[in-house]
Amino acid sequence: MAHPLEVSYNWRTPVLFASIGVSICVGVLIRGQVRGWVSAVVVIFALWVAFVGLAYLRTRAYLMVDGPRLTVRRFRRFHTVEGAELVAVRQFLTPSGPSYALSVRGAGGPQRVVAPVALLRRGHATLFEWILAYAPDADLDKGSRKTLDQLRERGLVL
Repeated sequence: MAHPLEVSYNWRTPVLFASIGVSICVGVLIRGQVRGWVSAVVVIFALWVAFVGLAYLRTRAYLMVDGPRLTVRRFRRFHTVEGAELVAVRQFLTPSGPSYALSVRGAGGPQRVVAPVALLRRGHATLFEWILAYAPDADLDKGSRKTLDQLRERGLVL
């Protein structure tokens, strides 16, 4: 039975400290009631909501390999890719590291599916093991080939 990869991002600690900080700031503003304190509380709360929202979206990263099927989710929807349908792999950089856009030959025409491997433990190695096993003819761009070479040097991919 296949299992999804674990998220490598520790979201609990930053959210906890941000929440404590917001509580302290809001408490000080409410207690002091300086002119404009309501606006300051609204701004602080909005920034906290944006931060927690970003942390939540990062925890939505998902990748699972089940034989020739690769299932990924970036934010909302799950996408399942068959190895035979994979045409090309393109690397793009994120703040967490490189992730990959997979070009897939679908029933309704070509599709682009994002594999957010930078946010997952063993994400790069798992993705490239799957590509080598089930889609060896897929076109890899320069960045993808470089990452594959680095994984081979480290012994993470054969």
